[in-house]
Amino acid sequence: MAGFFDIVLLLRLSYGSGRDVLHGFSTAVRRDRLNWRLHVVNFELGRAAEDVRRIVESGADGIVAHGLSGGVGAVAAAFGGPVVVIGPRVQNASLESAHAGPLAFVDADNAAIARAGAAHLLTLGRVRSYAFIAKGPASPRFAAFRAALEPRHGPVALIVPAASDAETYEESLTRQLLALPKPAAVMAEKDELARLALEAAAGVGIKVPKQMALLGVDNDELLCETADPPLSSVAVDHERLGALAVEALKKLFAHPDAPPFELLAPATGVVERQSARPVAPAAALAERAAAFIRHNAVKGIGAVDVAAYLGVSRSLADLRFRQVHGESMLGMILRLRLEAVKKKLRETDLPIGQVTASCGFGSESRAKHLFKERFGLSMREWRRHRRDAAYDG
Repeated sequence: MAGFFDIVLLLRLSYGSGRDVLHGFSTAVRRDRLNWRLHVVNFELGRAAEDVRRIVESGADGIVAHGLSGGVGAVAAAFGGPVVVIGPRVQNASLESAHAGPLAFVDADNAAIARAGAAHLLTLGRVRSYAFIAKGPASPRFAAFRAALEPRHGPVALIVPAASDAETYEESLTRQLLALPKPAAVMAEKDELARLALEAAAGVGIKVPKQMALLGVDNDELLCETADPPLSSVAVDHERLGALAVEALKKLFAHPDAPPFELLAPATGVVERQSARPVAPAAALAERAAAFIRHNAVKGIGAVDVAAYLGVSRSLADLRFRQVHGESMLGMILRLRLEAVKKKLRETDLPIGQVTASCGFGSESRAKHLFKERFGLSMREWRRHRRDAAYDG
């Protein structure tokens, strides 16, 4: 592994998940002190296959691809070096027979994701129907979702909207959502599908979550927080996917004759927002407050700003918030700010004062005090400890 390698990294960078994979991959490369040069290609630009082919022809040593669509599969199959596919092995099985070189697959644990989603929907109380929205009938997440529910709760509907054009797709999705006995509990295999379902439900007057609870997958914060209502989602550790892709590629370089293998990243639980929560006035108010806090915590807001956004007194807002979340609004604001500080300390070399200011703290000294009180180390000590741990592997 001491040699120099050119790596093509093909990702869906318009999604938060793709950017997280890139961060996890590049962080692992730095951590392991690998002499790799990364050529990052965006899947969404429309010329991905051509870009990958050009880099391969110039002497690339390995390919990491977040899927094989749009002609990329043909390029990967013709490439003689190691290929790591980020995605389900079962849905990319054709590459195993077409690609003569070393091959590995990295994916989220789809069965665990589906079980986590089913378990969460079961906490919402009595519903009349369960359903799963997928891009196609062979979704591995649907199989596990159905297995988790059908033995005790009856048939689970599979919703696969027609996809001939945007209008037909929306009409098909809307028709199938309307057909579900209400109240219904629905999981979509991706956040973008769940967003489409929310929009379809709103268009025909299906109330979420009162008539239909809805859950996505990936916890893309931009998609989830800006949805109406905010979208609950099963979180996937996409940075871990990126790190696993590095691990897989290292193994392929070291053992080019190894048979194809698969590495799985675990689900990290459900991030609960308004679209899949128990329906109660207190819960709805508290969730609106939590969504506002998540979106604005690092912008210098206080509890009084949250109450003003809700249009209620601060005392009522805090009471309802504590009942649902078990902490005060200010407590959540400070917790999220401190987590943001940790992230910037880990990922940047910015001075401490600049870090705290960018995370919403008006006082650097107060931020330092709260950080040490919560984590047991000063910010400088924490940053040094994290970096030492990373270098030690």
